Amino acid sequence: MLYVIFLIFSCFYLSQINEERRCSRLLLKASPVILLWVLLIGGQLGIGADYNNYLAYFNHPHFEMRFEPLFVEVTRFFYNLGLEGQGLFFLYAAINAIVIFIASYRLGIRHWAIYFFLFVTVSTFFNNQMNGIRQCTAVAFVYWAFVELYNSKIKGTALILLATGFHYSAIANMAFLFLRWVTNLVTKFPKLLLILTLCLTLLPADESINTVLIESLPEEFAEEADYERMYLDNEEMSEGIDWMVKLSKILLIPIYWICLRALDENYLSPKERLYFKFGLLSYSLRCILLINNLIGRFSYFFWIPSILPI
Repeated sequence: MLYVIFLIFSCFYLSQINEERRCSRLLLKASPVILLWVLLIGGQLGIGADYNNYLAYFNHPHFEMRFEPLFVEVTRFFYNLGLEGQGLFFLYAAINAIVIFIASYRLGIRHWAIYFFLFVTVSTFFNNQMNGIRQCTAVAFVYWAFVELYNSKIKGTALILLATGFHYSAIANMAFLFLRWVTNLVTKFPKLLLILTLCLTLLPADESINTVLIESLPEEFAEEADYERMYLDNEEMSEGIDWMVKLSKILLIPIYWICLRALDENYLSPKERLYFKFGLLSYSLRCILLINNLIGRFSYFFWIPSILPI
């Protein structure tokens, strides 16, 4: 019920916001939505398998933990300022909210209410913040990086590296440095892409894929990221993701198919066409990467941009 109330209020409030020329003014106008976001996400209690581990760390962040360096430094910095325990959940909720709004502003969103509705209901980023704290913060920065990569590889690269400091998996997004070229190539035949997405998403999991991938990583990285301990020869982590999860994603294919008319009718600007095509690619990757629990983690980075075609 809280989600529904938050969504209704936020969409109504954001529908009153016009396009702003300055990001600072947008953040100021959207502050009631950001505040409610932080209160709802930061106020979680016992949600997710890792909640107790994070709470214990947030109460004693000077203990040695196998966490990414930037996550450790940010946590310790604010802990030394007096923010501890549950307060750090609020901090990371605030970071996520602000970064998402900045990235969305840079993207050039005009219809904020529609965009936010899809962000909450389709991307699933909002509710997943309550579990994958480090990776969701990385996802927010990578989304911003994707937006910037079309204009500046330096800014995009810097943001990906920043995201890697919160979760090592973000480094895989360096493969998208030539985002414009990759997007145009893969989405050249968009209907074929959607058909392939359907077929590949339904493929069963291959239990050997984790071993092959982890053995291809530099040994230091695999060990530092804790992938060897968690995923190597781990039957549970090699199993395919639940079919209901896959079904909930591929059920959207008809909607994306209908949305392709936006490309045919030529009413999108060149910039909008680029982001539309990247959103289509993101949706495909979001579905196809649902092979198993390890590969599925990389699909997180495409949650938010996947809503752009809709």
